Amino acid sequence: MSEAIDVRLSPDELRYVIACGAALAQNVPESSLPTYCHFNKAQIIEFSVRMRAQLDDAGYDI
Repeated sequence: MSEAIDVRLSPDELRYVIACGAALAQNVPESSLPTYCHFNKAQIIEFSVRMRAQLDDAGYDI
């Protein structure tokens, strides 16, 4: 990660972000993902795993 932006989200907002990534990966053809979100499927999965870990570390369920 070359740059970072600090953002504060509520647990519900973070759940929403994670769910949106999963929905994209499941409903958009893999070859079209970079057009929608500039992430490929592997990047979406890696990001989702990191965000779920943040929820877990804070004691929240997905």
